[in-house]
Amino acid sequence: MFDVSRRSLTLGAATACVALGLEKRVTFVDPAKAQQSDPQPYRKYKIGDVEVFSLIDGMRDAPLRDNMIRNVDFERVKAVLRHAGFPDNRPSRFIVMAVKLRDQVVLIDAGTGGHPIYGEGNGRLFASMAAAGLDPRAVKTILVSHLHGDHIYGLMHNETNAQLFPDAEIMVPATELNWWTRPGVESIDLGPTRKGLARRIQATIATWKNVRPFEGEPELVPGVHAVQVPGHSPGMVAHLVASGGDQFLISADVVNFSPHISINPEWQLAVDQDPQMAVETRKRIFDRAVADRLIISGTHWLMPNAGKLAKDGNSYVFTAEV
Repeated sequence: MFDVSRRSLTLGAATACVALGLEKRVTFVDPAKAQQSDPQPYRKYKIGDVEVFSLIDGMRDAPLRDNMIRNVDFERVKAVLRHAGFPDNRPSRFIVMAVKLRDQVVLIDAGTGGHPIYGEGNGRLFASMAAAGLDPRAVKTILVSHLHGDHIYGLMHNETNAQLFPDAEIMVPATELNWWTRPGVESIDLGPTRKGLARRIQATIATWKNVRPFEGEPELVPGVHAVQVPGHSPGMVAHLVASGGDQFLISADVVNFSPHISINPEWQLAVDQDPQMAVETRKRIFDRAVADRLIISGTHWLMPNAGKLAKDGNSYVFTAEV
């Protein structure tokens, strides 16, 4: 498993131009440092008076495959990743974010729940919470970014669908919930990991009494606002944590292919339900992160999965917070 570090490998302008068609250099993760596995099951960040946690729920290496990037030739994708020091696979984490507000814990998404569709070694949320000193019983609010299985299956038991956080209020974007419960959505082919997802949402989240849909970009809990980021999923939101002049943007799946963070925001990922909209959202959010000097994180980014972005030509440079 590859993990992000502060050090970086800078490609020469000629190499970058050939690989990416960019006018300026592109900065990637230092592969020597990146190969050091992070032994910690969590990372903690201080945002003003608030603590934000990245909790590892699992990890997976998936082979690169043709058409994974829809608008870039497969050989070019492999060449770019090799230049950056990545192997011919797709290293990924499953990460749940948590915000500690005084005596309560707010979860942002709930992870895979150990569902077998996501491979072995997932469903580690409770263990990572324990390592971080977070009590699941203190979770009174769960903010859902979108309704893909690796973000919501941790809300329910795999076999019975019983709630794992029955006393928590679950806040879900109304646009997202409406899309997954509309007539005929069950017949749409969204790939193997989303097979049966709509029916499971309709049997669980859509019927639970502790689910509260919301519209727009409200303040969901004190200091945490929703930010609309559609594309990967129709109604996906990010969550902006603000305290004491500091801001931390939890960007969900604005981009979920880890080496893609610093490469080319215009790559269209096959896992995005609306790839072109996802590109537009990605560039808007990344530009906002640069302009406002936000700390930004992503659900599937490699650890540490939080840091700052800087613009570099047509791409971005990610510097991790360690």
